[in-house]
Amino acid sequence: MKTKIFCTMILIAIFVSACGGKTEAASITIENAWVRAAQMGSGMGNNMATPMAGMEGGNGANSAAYMLIKNSSSTADKLLKAESDVAMMVETHLSEMKDGVMTMHEVEGIEVPAKGQVELKPGSYHVMLMGLKRDLNAGDKVTLTLTFEKAGKVVIEAEVRNP
Repeated sequence: MKTKIFCTMILIAIFVSACGGKTEAASITIENAWVRAAQMGSGMGNNMATPMAGMEGGNGANSAAYMLIKNSSSTADKLLKAESDVAMMVETHLSEMKDGVMTMHEVEGIEVPAKGQVELKPGSYHVMLMGLKRDLNAGDKVTLTLTFEKAGKVVIEAEVRNP
């Protein structure tokens, strides 16, 4: 009987210690997530959407997702990638002004400082949704899976809006 209780206590201790180290996901919160409305064949309304050559399925219209990412942890984290079933490709991008010209390029990740936040917004960091598979109408919801270096996967729903 004592052996059974002892083994049970060891298993509980192992389980609790394994769970105790994975609390980072709760340190990342996402606020005000939204996606720019886009119609198949008509772009995103303000000439930001362009067809993507060579993509099958859908007409290749593009959109972008924006949000506020907060990190309550005392350790910095990093958004490594994003995924969504509404687009053929999803990448993290940065738009910035260089020599009077707005440029946009993919980034390997987006740093989220310890006890801080980063805002993904038009003209800055954003999640690019390329090769849309369907219309994104105002009021629709888009599911995004965000993968962080420390917090792991965070699944959110973003509302589609007309900017």
